Amino acid sequence: MPSGLPSQERSIRLQTQQEKQARVYEEEVYPLYGQKLADLVAANLTLASDAHVLQIGCGLGTTTREILEKAGSQVRLTAAESSPVLIERARGNVAPDYLGRRVFFRELDLESKLPFADSAFDHVLANVGLADVASPSGLLFELARVVKPGGEVRLATPLTGTWREFLDVFSDVLVRLRREESATALSVYAKAFPEPEALAHQMERAGLKGVTVETTHWELVFRTGREFFYAPVIELGPLPRWKAIAGKGPEMQDIFVAVKEAIDTYYGAAGFGVSVVAGVFSGRKPL
Repeated sequence: MPSGLPSQERSIRLQTQQEKQARVYEEEVYPLYGQKLADLVAANLTLASDAHVLQIGCGLGTTTREILEKAGSQVRLTAAESSPVLIERARGNVAPDYLGRRVFFRELDLESKLPFADSAFDHVLANVGLADVASPSGLLFELARVVKPGGEVRLATPLTGTWREFLDVFSDVLVRLRREESATALSVYAKAFPEPEALAHQMERAGLKGVTVETTHWELVFRTGREFFYAPVIELGPLPRWKAIAGKGPEMQDIFVAVKEAIDTYYGAAGFGVSVVAGVFSGRKPL
């Protein structure tokens, strides 16, 4: 954005850009990824008549609205997101009568201590990509800290195997081009996606008992490598992280041209199917 523009015009342009991005996210990204995780974590949720619920990763607020509509009138819900733009979209998707009475929206930084008291909530519902959190174990301890004794923590997160097909092609290209540093960084990134059993043990170490695990899998299909890279679910999702792994400038561009060509060569007319593997983990804090 040109720095010579008046500050008011720059602010208007930034706001317009954010609103456009939010619309694309709402229409083309969230239904394919975030909404599925939000639905999983809220499925078959049973609430006491006066339950206080924390929902981390409320997305566009559709699941927030559904929880409130099904729950008793005394149920209160604190809905949180890391993006102020998403919070505004979520607020707009909830009935005005609920705002400030039954639902309260908060902006959260998941890399810091959660701004809630110990044992504040009956249920904690977290829709979080743990692979993108600097300290997953620290976040799990925080989730356990803020739930009441006897209360439930539910966590939905992408697991190992997510983006597997792309990561295999990406790795092959980096090895072929002898980009050892990038190949090592890619390996670290792939290992950040948790294994189901290991994550269940982490939740137990955080102080939760009776942890159960349910996994699911779906596939996103793209006709070509170009379509894959320009799809909003990729471009507004993991692509910036993948680019950072590849490096900067012409080097990064050369790598991604090679990856696109490899995708089209390997998969051809069959299309490029990419896996998303997700898990829902549930545990209770002992009385």
